[in-house]
Amino acid sequence: MALINVDALRDYMMDYCGTAMFSGFPAALLDVADIESMSGEELCRKAERMGIDLRRFVVEE
Repeated sequence: MALINVDALRDYMMDYCGTAMFSGFPAALLDVADIESMSGEELCRKAERMGIDLRRFVVEE
């Protein structure tokens, strides 16, 4: 199991959904609100459902 930088992932997802919201998809506002309060595990599951490659956020040890 890889260690994910959850803060970087959260920031990326906030930008991703925020951009969608201002590009004509107002329902993305609900995703932004959810992303702010999700645990790291929930955030990773949502990112996978959205098609985001979590390998970009793996912390190198």
